[in-house]
Amino acid sequence: MKTYINIMDSINNWVKYLVSFFLVALAVLVVLQVTTRFVINVPLSWTEELAKYLMIYIVFLGSGLAMRHNQHIAIDFLLEIIKAENKARLQKVVLCICGVFSLMLVIFGTQLTYIVIGQSTPTLQYSMAWAYAAIPLGSLLMLCNVIALFMSPPEDDAKETVGDIL
Repeated sequence: MKTYINIMDSINNWVKYLVSFFLVALAVLVVLQVTTRFVINVPLSWTEELAKYLMIYIVFLGSGLAMRHNQHIAIDFLLEIIKAENKARLQKVVLCICGVFSLMLVIFGTQLTYIVIGQSTPTLQYSMAWAYAAIPLGSLLMLCNVIALFMSPPEDDAKETVGDIL
């Protein structure tokens, strides 16, 4: 149990560095695109396409990272009105729903990736499967992090998380 959580935290750490690298690469590509389009008047068509695919990977891998720390957007109205002893149960139910949704995304995302394997991207001429692979990869990371949340000890309610505003 503790070993799985440590492994997931290690994987999440590597994914965090990968997403950070993708974000820096995305920023460089956008600056390069704007510079070549409006300053030099010779636009590079591949930068826009690559930036789009990097953004897709950032979103899906980042959502897997957000799941581990409960930083997804949530409506916590029910958590505020129910009794304290039922909060843990409600959070487990929400985690179950998230787990089922992630599993469905893994299954259907994998099927979709296999469907588009013969198609190629317009400019770079790579298989579209590389772009669509972000769906099952990010969803698998979310599912693994849901499992890690189930195994984690309950957190103290008085402690604020990084995502809390108030």
